[in-house]
Amino acid sequence: MRWCLLFFIFFSLIISSAALAAGEKLSVENIRTGVTSGEGARIVLDLNQKTDFRAFALDQPYRIVLDLPATEWKTYQSKFITNNIVKAYRSGVLDDGLTRVIFDIKNPALIANVFPLAKDDFSKDRLVIDLQPASLSLFNARKGDISGNSGLKGVGAVKTPQGSGYVAVQNNLVKVASLTAVPALTPLRRPPKQYTVVIDAGHGGGDPGAMDYGVKEKDITLRVAAELKRQMEETGRYRVVLTRDKDVYIKLHERVDISRRVDGDLFISIHADKIGRKGVRGVSIYTLSETASDAETARLAEDENNSGFVAGVDLGQESQDVADILLDLAMREKMNESNMFAKMLRYALLQKDVRLLPKSHRSAGFAVLKAPDVPSVLVEIGFLSNPEEAKLLGSSQFQSKIASSMLDGVDAYFRKIQSLQAR
Repeated sequence: MRWCLLFFIFFSLIISSAALAAGEKLSVENIRTGVTSGEGARIVLDLNQKTDFRAFALDQPYRIVLDLPATEWKTYQSKFITNNIVKAYRSGVLDDGLTRVIFDIKNPALIANVFPLAKDDFSKDRLVIDLQPASLSLFNARKGDISGNSGLKGVGAVKTPQGSGYVAVQNNLVKVASLTAVPALTPLRRPPKQYTVVIDAGHGGGDPGAMDYGVKEKDITLRVAAELKRQMEETGRYRVVLTRDKDVYIKLHERVDISRRVDGDLFISIHADKIGRKGVRGVSIYTLSETASDAETARLAEDENNSGFVAGVDLGQESQDVADILLDLAMREKMNESNMFAKMLRYALLQKDVRLLPKSHRSAGFAVLKAPDVPSVLVEIGFLSNPEEAKLLGSSQFQSKIASSMLDGVDAYFRKIQSLQAR
């Protein structure tokens, strides 16, 4: 059996190597962005193999262009990004077959460095692009500079006329009916009214929550909630309500009541965790469990005495049995929306390279998830019992990163809601 296993592994390696040698197509498996020292930004492309490339900057509008051999996509082909320099990317196919990826940037920035990283036991082959802000004069002086292979050509490419230079023809390459070959990500339309998102900073006041390594959960959750509020309000798309904006204790049912009173479209409760094993770390996302839903439906029907509107249902106009059924259906609809948001939030965290727990989407009967008419999630942003993660949670850079990831998840959720409403 052991020899059979070794033979199978050896044979698989031969087949895999043969496929690469035979010209296995390049694929982009993920695109991540981050912040480097100073005010710089880093773009990382996860690839299935090493690749040739060409990269340069353009203006009107400002953007960074990356050309690759013909490429398959195993991630989004266009995406909005929350980054200090990069605001979105989109992709398409040039007339000569090359794949072009355009990174839209907020202000003039130049490529400081481009380099490949070979795959290892933990990572795929990567192409790394480091950007640095530039003055307008410096940008104009260097925007024609090309990093990588300036002579990169696709299958069947037409040779560049002698003396014309790449810069002279690059705008023709960008012209691109070619870029319309891949549809752009549908933008998040501005709704008739701003979406109301309620952000709940867990614990507070006399309830510090988890504590370890000099860090208190109530402080971390408040800082992340404030940072998320700031980033969301900057977009102009959201009205953000905090359940607490200072170190005070708010009862759990009052947090839920706040989200209902302000007609919340989404409720996000932020917490941190602690466990007896110091090695455990990572983010997890909780939605209300089915069991908790059944019990909560019964309690709501009793507490509200079947009067008034809950989840858009006028319970006072229905019989007891009908009211119970309508309330159960309404709650389950919100649970489905909560689960949809949790999945999008999980993907957004992965896109920003945030560490997640295994089986990171979980369900439980947390009291703050029991609003019957507001999609709700609880996010445990890490473990204070892990010394590295406790330090990370206390850093403003990580707090900004986790907030940015949550914003991406919120944007994706409301894009989906809009697409469903448009049907």
